[in-house]
Amino acid sequence: MNQLKIILINVGWGDSIFLEAIDGNGNEHYALIDSNDTLNYKSSLIFLKRYFQRKFNTSTVTKPLFDWVMLSHAHLDHGQGLKEIMRFFGTKKFYYPKSVLNSSLAHLQNYANRAGITHQAIDNNRIFPNFGDVEIEILWPNEDDISDNENNNSIVLALKLHNMTCMLTGDAEEDVWNQIKTQIPNDTVFFKIPHHGSRNGTLDHSGNGTWTTDCPQSAFLAMSTHIRPHDHPHQEVLDVLDVKGFTYARTDDNYHVEIVIDLNGMTTKYSS
Repeated sequence: MNQLKIILINVGWGDSIFLEAIDGNGNEHYALIDSNDTLNYKSSLIFLKRYFQRKFNTSTVTKPLFDWVMLSHAHLDHGQGLKEIMRFFGTKKFYYPKSVLNSSLAHLQNYANRAGITHQAIDNNRIFPNFGDVEIEILWPNEDDISDNENNNSIVLALKLHNMTCMLTGDAEEDVWNQIKTQIPNDTVFFKIPHHGSRNGTLDHSGNGTWTTDCPQSAFLAMSTHIRPHDHPHQEVLDVLDVKGFTYARTDDNYHVEIVIDLNGMTTKYSS
């Protein structure tokens, strides 16, 4: 049965998003966006090891396990754990945006070269390969458009299956949403709240919502929170979400947040 699973891994701070798809032939596909693991804290690596050990009933990994691994943008709370994950599980491809922080990307690019992993920068002029039967559209960044604000280089993806769209947004801020918020599909059923629920990920300079004006109110929202040291999410953002009547989850309160899309619709799973 065609299926898409998205899990926002509770990593304490930063982002790590696990994707699993089952295509019409029953083949399983895996991908990962971001990992903030450090030498001392390996939340996403531990989650993935346990997940696949339960799934395959073995700790042995057949490489490459991932169809692709992606860095949404070149900030440490999104990318510093990706090298070890690519080393441990293997990946066929590694994707990332163009960046002003090329030094932050260099160690990942160098590792991909040494490991024989195909890698490339992507933008909204690229046709992204299907993930199983899931169609993926890159909404941002624009081709040849590199921002001095690294958050605004974030890759924004629309994943579609069974006429339902899931939006993954990185840390995109107001300048991005001013350009692409009208591209949020009407059939969006899941929307990842950008930049950990910070003000600049959701509100404009006047404190009004940006993407919230075009995201369907029926969509389920979730955020990977970043309580320390940045105090994300901000109360102003939560107030806007509440006024708009959105239903949302947050990893600091609800642990791992899981969304599943299949022929029966969308289901969610998280701690209450």
